[in-house]
Amino acid sequence: MVEHEDEPVIEGGEQASTAKFDLYRSLTYPNLMIFVAKDVVPPFRFKAGGWELLRSTALGPAMKTRIAEKGYFLCRLNDEGSGWSEMPIP
Repeated sequence: MVEHEDEPVIEGGEQASTAKFDLYRSLTYPNLMIFVAKDVVPPFRFKAGGWELLRSTALGPAMKTRIAEKGYFLCRLNDEGSGWSEMPIP
């Protein structure tokens, strides 16, 4: 897992402001979150117990690349609430 200090960083700029992504939280596991392209249905619906849309946002280039590669960016909030970790999926 990749450890990160903060919530995913939203970066500015012309390109970041035009591309939007949706952030969802798992209904069964509230510390599990997933980013997908705007208006795309997140995968793992049944394993996560469904997803709750939190907001639409712009993302930085690293997260955009991961979504372009896999179709999503899955992360888990740390228990102490001080950051998040990317969840690798085989």
